[in-house]
Formats: sequence, structure tokens, C-alpha cells
Amino acid sequence: MKRSIYWCLLLLSSCLFCAACTPEEYELGAMDVQAADIKEGVAYTITHDPTNPNIVYLTSLMDSRYTPLWQHPQGRSQQKQVTLNLAFPGTYEVTFGVQTRGGLVYGETATFDIENFYAGFVDNELWTFLSGGVDQEKTWYLDLDAQGTSTYFLGPLYFYGTADSWATVTEGKTVEGDSWSWKPEYKSNTWLMAAGNYGTMTFSLKGGANVVVDHKMLANRGVQNGTYMLDTDAYTLRMNGAMPLHNKERDGHVIDWGDIRIMSLTEDYMQLGVLRDKALSGEDPALLVYNYVSKAYYDRAVQQRQSRVASGKGGVW
Repeated sequence: MKRSIYWCLLLLSSCLFCAACTPEEYELGAMDVQAADIKEGVAYTITHDPTNPNIVYLTSLMDSRYTPLWQHPQGRSQQKQVTLNLAFPGTYEVTFGVQTRGGLVYGETATFDIENFYAGFVDNELWTFLSGGVDQEKTWYLDLDAQGTSTYFLGPLYFYGTADSWATVTEGKTVEGDSWSWKPEYKSNTWLMAAGNYGTMTFSLKGGANVVVDHKMLANRGVQNGTYMLDTDAYTLRMNGAMPLHNKERDGHVIDWGDIRIMSLTEDYMQLGVLRDKALSGEDPALLVYNYVSKAYYDRAVQQRQSRVASGKGGVW
């Protein structure tokens, strides 16, 4: 009798164990959407605003159980509908995908054209701060020179939480989630990166939103010619074909150097944040926030230093 009870309990335990494990086997599920299914006009649409063709709407036609995944000229989005404000004429690309039970599925890249320039989309002080304004260009330096001097910030690199943004840094707001900061002074933390001439980063609005980045300290990057898009509502910057100036020690720690948060931006200084990836860096996710000063600001600082030296007042910044 005892043996019968033992085997019954053993059988019951086995059944419960299998029942507990069974859902995990079906958690991922089969992929029910194929790349061939994701076509413009079928899975999504690209339409121009009838009153202003420089406004473009990207709309998912997929069922609500699928999360939309957009890669577009202004960055990445997961909304059902995305509105793009594109000031300059040209041919633009959009890649659309969805998240299914079987994983991520993307369709082929689609293109659309903008025929005319619309100045209203770049009539914002952030565009002016970044590039100097329409038909102008502006050059920026990483705030660290060959003498190991930072002219505005404590150092060239700060660290922030993944929930930080323009709201917490510039506006001083408190947000929930992973919000924190560490602002190391370079002189006491030279391990951050080597002192040196890191090159230049020039944003232009001459006939288009173009950027040239000369990576003096990254031989594998060299001179990059690309385009950029500034979202003045979200305080984000998208760089295509180029990446912001940074140090080689962290060159391989970021998945997408073109996906940038603007933490602060004025006529003289700028802070750009990129997401550190844990798998690439071996460290927890965080925002690597690189600090920059305009060429004009740096030149003035050098002249002031030289004047102090000439007057016998020392060479401290």
C-alpha cells in the first residue's frame, strides 16, 4: 500500500513538473510574419501631408498585437504612426519591421522623395546653435586638447543614467527610473582617455543638413561625411554616415553611435549622449555623454590664456 502511494505521488509530481515547464517551450512561438509580408502599401504606408509635402506620415497597418519597429531619417520609433518634418529636398529611406512571437522581422527598405526646401523646420535656435543657421556651418571640438585641458566642462566625458535627457540635464527636472550622474574632473581621472587633438565635427546647413567628422584619434574612422537630422521636440540628433567625436577606449561600446540624445546645447557648448551597451562593454547600460565646445569658444579661451600669460598673470584657464 505504501509503495502504491509512493508511486502515485511520484507520478503526480512528474506531471506537475512537466506542466510547469510546458509553457516555457511555447513562450517564443512560431514566426507568423515573414519579411515578404512587410511591404509598403500592405504592412505600412508612407504619405505626404497634402498642405505641406515636407511633412511625411509613416503609418503601420499591422494588427495591434505586433509592435511596430521604424528606422527612419529622424531615428527609431515604435509608434503606430510617426510624423517626420524634413526641411531639405532629397531621397530618404525607411525600414519597417514588427516584433512577433518568433522574433523581429523587417521588410525591405523603402524610399520617398522630398522635392523642396522648407525653412520653417530649421527656424529653431537649436538648429542655429548646432550649425550656425541656414547657409552656415559650425565646427565643434571635444572639450579636451593635447595639453589635457578642458575649456568649459570639468572633463570631456560624463556619465548619466539611461532615463536622463535634456529634461534632467538642461531643465533640471526629476524623473523616475535610472537617473543619476557622475561628472569626473579630467585632471584627476586621466584614465578616461588620452589627451590629444581629437579632431573636428562640422555641422552644415548649406544646401542640406550635412556633417563632416574628422577623427584625428581614431585611425579606423578617419574622415566621415554624412547627414544629420535634429528633432527639436524630442531633443535628439540622428547622424547617418558619421558619428560624433569620441575616444578609442569606448569606440566598441556603443551599438549605434548615430542615435544621440542632446543633453544640452548652447552657442558655446554641447553635450551629446549615446547608450553604452552591456554586451559590448561588459558594464551596465548608461549614457556616455561627450562634452564639446564650439571652435569660436575654444579660440577665445586660447586667446584669453595667451593674454594672461603675456601679462604675467599665469596660464591657468
